[in-house]
Amino acid sequence: MELKRTFGRRIKTLRELQGMTQAVLAEKLDRSVDGVSMIERGKIWPGATTIEAIAGVLGVSVSELFDDLAEERQTNDGDQIMIARHLLQRLDKRDLEIAVAMLEKMSGEKKD
Repeated sequence: MELKRTFGRRIKTLRELQGMTQAVLAEKLDRSVDGVSMIERGKIWPGATTIEAIAGVLGVSVSELFDDLAEERQTNDGDQIMIARHLLQRLDKRDLEIAVAMLEKMSGEKKD
């Protein structure tokens, strides 16, 4: 998948996880809905200032917007890595430990 489209899908996934519409995101960024749509569809790259604003509105760091994008782990259902991160952040300590243990088991890896 083209990097621009992957980045756009990441923005869309994060926006949806926040329960935000394109119109709300556009308003918070002082951009048009069409502009947000074009970013999410991978039609245009936002500038650095817009990227920083997007990260701030969506509550992530700029690096999180780009983390793992080249690995193409996204599906038509969205960015699974970002969805998993979002869900893991919402867990309390005990449930997070259980989730990590389950992921270790599923991946065949064991922490030292």
